[in-house]
Amino acid sequence: MQNKTTAISPEALARQHEAREPHLPNVLIVAAGVTVMLLFCLACSGILLAHFMEVRATQNVQPLGIVAAPNLQPLTRFPSPNLQIDDGRAQVVNLLARQTEKLNSYGWVDRSNGIVRIPIDRAMDLLAQRGLPARTNGASQTDECALQLLPARPEQP
Repeated sequence: MQNKTTAISPEALARQHEAREPHLPNVLIVAAGVTVMLLFCLACSGILLAHFMEVRATQNVQPLGIVAAPNLQPLTRFPSPNLQIDDGRAQVVNLLARQTEKLNSYGWVDRSNGIVRIPIDRAMDLLAQRGLPARTNGASQTDECALQLLPARPEQP
């Protein structure tokens, strides 16, 4: 009979890992244990399911029927989807027309703060005449734009 230490090669001992096959009875014991646990869990689930079905069958459960809201109207839990009758082209055309009208007209954005909307062509002409503000002394461009484009407001007490 061979000694277990002689069955392992010296090279495997130097690398410090096991070179022999796993012990088959241990693998079979683990597989059998897992199978028994699985069958036990399935049997318990089946017994509980049968018990709960039997208890439910003996109870007098009345169907809910139509659930009514406090105003005695049928209660819908979820709203029905809002489907478009046509393919939506009329809505898109209407949206584009409103946006084009806003881009090409004068109007108030915020009357209380004195903010107005001007046509895009007029805004481009004004920008071309005045030019873009340039950065100086390391200040950010957005700070200078805000300072140059917004008039000074009087401080309120």
